[in-house]
Amino acid sequence: MDCTGNLTADIVFDCLNAPVGGIEQNVVLINKDDIDVTATTVSALNRLQVTSIQLKTGKTGYKLTGIKQANGKAWELVKKENAPDKFKHTFSGVIFSPSLENKEQADKLSQGAKYIAVVEQVWKGANNADAFEVLGLNSGLELTTMTNSSKENDNMIMFELSSADGFEETTMPKTYYWTPVAPELPAAGYTERKTLFDNCFTEA
Repeated sequence: MDCTGNLTADIVFDCLNAPVGGIEQNVVLINKDDIDVTATTVSALNRLQVTSIQLKTGKTGYKLTGIKQANGKAWELVKKENAPDKFKHTFSGVIFSPSLENKEQADKLSQGAKYIAVVEQVWKGANNADAFEVLGLNSGLELTTMTNSSKENDNMIMFELSSADGFEETTMPKTYYWTPVAPELPAAGYTERKTLFDNCFTEA
């Protein structure tokens, strides 16, 4: 495997799929310990392509519902002096209703576990191939900030999950995509992925 990072293709602008900001309203958060790492697969040809997200038996992801563009994702390069460069992933979330039940889940976020966030971008690329991104797949995301003020943001709970300093990801967020069984129906791959996403990756 070539680890030098030399370019192998042109970087082009697809004018038929111009960039659009934002993510869709709902996000799936998964306890990192609930991921079946042996069955979750990354393409052998592209380290940025997740081809399967598999949870352990009896486990599920959890939906964070949103409105408009309240939730968001970001990533940035972290330069290393004597090691391969890494990427810091950040998910910014909003808990709209500060109810007892929601505060209980927010409290669990604060207790030190690691999480993976799966988001659906508003910009989905050609044939919706780039719709879904996975943040924190390898090292996980930790709660880094959580705030609430009755005088700000309509009393909503604001929080961020991000890569811990020194434990960043080896790549930018991975794209969750596989080639559909019927290549002549490329959108079918999106339909299958969307169903798994909506079901929080709990398979029947």
